[in-house]
Amino acid sequence: QTSTWTPAVDAAGAYAYTGGRLTVHDLLTGAVLNEINDPSFQNYVYEIGGSPVLGAAGSVFVANYQNSALNGGAIGNMLLNFRTATNSIAWQEPGAYPTTPGYQSEVVYAVNNIPFRLEARAESDGTLLWWWTPPHPGDGQFISEVLLTENLAFVSTNRATYAIDLETHRPVFSYPVFGKLALSANGVLYIQNATDLIAINLK
Repeated sequence: QTSTWTPAVDAAGAYAYTGGRLTVHDLLTGAVLNEINDPSFQNYVYEIGGSPVLGAAGSVFVANYQNSALNGGAIGNMLLNFRTATNSIAWQEPGAYPTTPGYQSEVVYAVNNIPFRLEARAESDGTLLWWWTPPHPGDGQFISEVLLTENLAFVSTNRATYAIDLETHRPVFSYPVFGKLALSANGVLYIQNATDLIAINLK
């Protein structure tokens, strides 16, 4: 049994990574359309802590996010790319990936706590295209999912929230509050943690 997982949905089906396998379900009946095993899965805490991310047609990114925090990251986890057309795992990358990544234009953007960096990886084969490391000594771990716009990646550490330019790979914005992130349609960034909800008008 696993909990704290969320499915992803497109016109082809509902995608669930519950540990040990990715299953694709028919949207109307719930019937299993596809199932791909994950031999790297290790069930320590019976929680996933995130969602699959859909890339190009038939491409799905997952990780067992909750494992990233075990033993200070020493156990770690795998960032995987499933291919539903061939019932296979295209590639997998070890690290300590704590939260759901973002995807845009054949690139997956994932935060990694070991090594400590935001990573941009090619969808095709997982090649590391570029990375960015938070600059402050007090930054020790990533807290938020990767929030993407057309030109920026927003991430939150245990100390602050940053926006990284996807072209220059440099930070263009920071705010000394950390938490989960959301962006409204009219450009308001919300940062939520255990005690506060901050709204920042980015325009």
